[in-house]
Amino acid sequence: MPSNKKKSSSADKHKAKNPKKTVAKKQQSHRRRTSKIPATRKKISFKRAVVFILLPLSLLVFLFYLFIQDQRITQRFEGRIWQLPAHVYARPLELYVGKSISAEQLDFELNYLNYQNVEQLPQKFAQYRHRQNIFEIKTRDFIFWDGNEPAHTIRVNIENNKVVELINIYSNSNADLVRFDAGYLTGIFPSHSQDRVLLKIDEVPDIFIKMLLLIEDRRYFSHWGVDPRSIARALVVNLYSGQTVQGGSTLTQQLVKNLFLSQEKKISRKINEAFMSLLLEYHYDKKLILETYINEIYLGQDGRRAIHGFGLASEFYFGKSLKHLSIDEMALLVGMVKGASYYNPKRNPDHARERRNVVLSAMAQADLITSRQLELLSVKPVDTVRHASSGRYPAFIDVVKLQLQQDYQSDDLSSEGLRVFTTLDPYIQFKTEQAIKNTLPLLSKDEKLQSAAVVVSPLNGDVLAVVGDRNPSFKGFNRALNAERQIGSLIKPVVYLTALEDEEKYTLATLLDDSEFIYQDSNQSDWKPENYDKKFHGDVTLYESLLNSYNVPAVRTGLDVGLDNVTKTLFALGGKEVPAYPSLTLGAVNMSPMEVASIYQSFSANGFHSPLRSVTAVLDKTRKPLERYSLDVAIQVKPEAVVLINSALIDVTKYGTAKHLSKNLNLQVAGKTGTSDDLRDSWFAGFSGDVVAVVWTGFDDNLPTTLTGSSGAMKIWSNLIKEVAYKPYQLPERTDLETYWIDTKNGLLAEQGCENAVELSFIKGTQPNQMSDCETTGRSNWFFDLFE
Repeated sequence: MPSNKKKSSSADKHKAKNPKKTVAKKQQSHRRRTSKIPATRKKISFKRAVVFILLPLSLLVFLFYLFIQDQRITQRFEGRIWQLPAHVYARPLELYVGKSISAEQLDFELNYLNYQNVEQLPQKFAQYRHRQNIFEIKTRDFIFWDGNEPAHTIRVNIENNKVVELINIYSNSNADLVRFDAGYLTGIFPSHSQDRVLLKIDEVPDIFIKMLLLIEDRRYFSHWGVDPRSIARALVVNLYSGQTVQGGSTLTQQLVKNLFLSQEKKISRKINEAFMSLLLEYHYDKKLILETYINEIYLGQDGRRAIHGFGLASEFYFGKSLKHLSIDEMALLVGMVKGASYYNPKRNPDHARERRNVVLSAMAQADLITSRQLELLSVKPVDTVRHASSGRYPAFIDVVKLQLQQDYQSDDLSSEGLRVFTTLDPYIQFKTEQAIKNTLPLLSKDEKLQSAAVVVSPLNGDVLAVVGDRNPSFKGFNRALNAERQIGSLIKPVVYLTALEDEEKYTLATLLDDSEFIYQDSNQSDWKPENYDKKFHGDVTLYESLLNSYNVPAVRTGLDVGLDNVTKTLFALGGKEVPAYPSLTLGAVNMSPMEVASIYQSFSANGFHSPLRSVTAVLDKTRKPLERYSLDVAIQVKPEAVVLINSALIDVTKYGTAKHLSKNLNLQVAGKTGTSDDLRDSWFAGFSGDVVAVVWTGFDDNLPTTLTGSSGAMKIWSNLIKEVAYKPYQLPERTDLETYWIDTKNGLLAEQGCENAVELSFIKGTQPNQMSDCETTGRSNWFFDLFE
């Protein structure tokens, strides 16, 4: 009978024999199985740990990134967003009945201000019609230091270089005075040379804002700085076109890119742009962001000056403010946003017109303009105004900066948006430049021969023109301001004025000793001055000595009146303090043309000195007055003695060393030639009734020029004065002065018909008492005939 028990396998037998070993193997097998599970779990836990660590860390980094960008944005927006350069303007032209001005000058001034010459009666700002000597002009409004000057529509009649009629056309009434807008000269820029005219959002026409948003960001007021819908639309359009034809950036993104980021096309830059745009819109009002965009957008280049913002662009391209632009002009500016260089209307008018018409078509589709308006505006030509090159007057601007630095830090001049009104007369500046450029090559073929000139007003010391190089636009060494050279005989009127102030001892008829003279000083070798002609002339009147610029009498006179007194007179006339050496009497003192102009301004004003000024007023960026440089007049010399000197300086230009002037000029002037030792410096300083001008010519290395004052600088001076001077210089009528005929051989009273008679002025009671026994010839002014 079979057994019910299973047969034991060898394994069972083995297990039975080694029960502990079997349990051990089970435990070991279990450990092997269970040991694999914790390894996987450990890996999972590590990854989780890494994730748990990296996520907060990444979040912290992201938050830190946002914090940094947030700080960057808020600091810029809550501080000074832009460095605004100082804008420098020329003097405004003023017209009134009796004003001395030629038709040529008025035409020049209108072109300088970018006025448009039209065939019909002017209807728009900055237009004029010119027929013979009659001008019909519609001016621009302009904000000056004393308030807003409204636009005028006037008729100006000019006869014999003078305004004889000034009428308001529409009211047909006489106008007392019309002041034109001031011409822009240049800017005093920060290092990046950006320029802009700030606009408040309320100053921007509503139609312009609608036009801008229509073209650049239609959903501006509904997105939060980034517009996914615009990005998607641009993506579809670009994919369909196979090239980038449309961007998805909002105005906010464009502003962020311009203010904070570079123009490089990288994904990292686009990410920064997006987050910064969100932050910008989180902090600030939409209108403020739009206002900032309007003032920041780049719209072209004017040399080194970058044109930013629609405010400046409207003035630069069209010569008027944004609110005065026509719709087509606004459309052109909006179209330039896509590419300021490619659509520049000055350089690429065809491109600009095509882009403008794209903008106009979009406006018509959006019902901002009618189809009829679209038709009319699309065919209009692209007209932009002409501009003088920015920074054309470097020598004059140097003078302006020098005056401003007395009241302002240099950083303020390039960052605070000041408006600086100067004294520069554009017409006189132009004619001064032309006189130097056209005359200098006739004096010498050596192109190293240099020149400088300064023109000022006799009445108030206003600096009207400055040229510091034979190339007037050269921005280098300014010889008018910084070249200090020996002034030679220009000092002699100062020496003789010092003498004439001692009226009991000196008059124009006083005889001076022109004989050999040796000055001896124990501390130096003997000095033996000579006359230019190497001759001595015996006894000569003070008048003759000045007329012919004799050296020896000037030295004797200076030593007699006291060299300290000569330096005091020089300082009283507006010169600088100089050492009292004997050689001072012959002009062995270094001065710049600007310093000489200060002295001769006092002569031209008959002793009344006005410190030279190049700036009249300064406004802040909100156009409120900061400084007003008022007229300052002082007199520290005897005016009657100055008139005596001036009477002789008139004759210098008729019969003396500058006698050729009377042949070239048709009005009376006064002046003095100046030549330094060895013909190293050629000078002429003189004045008409309305301008004082000083001209210097020489080499920078101080080599001889072969030019005297009359053969060099005077020729430039003559060519300048005949273009800009309208009024002759007239001696003032003074009751304390009288004229007498004098015999120049002995300084005594003479009959008018006496052979050597000349009419001279005297302070009452100082004239000679004795009559000369000269013979009457029936001819007067025999002395003057010698110079014919």
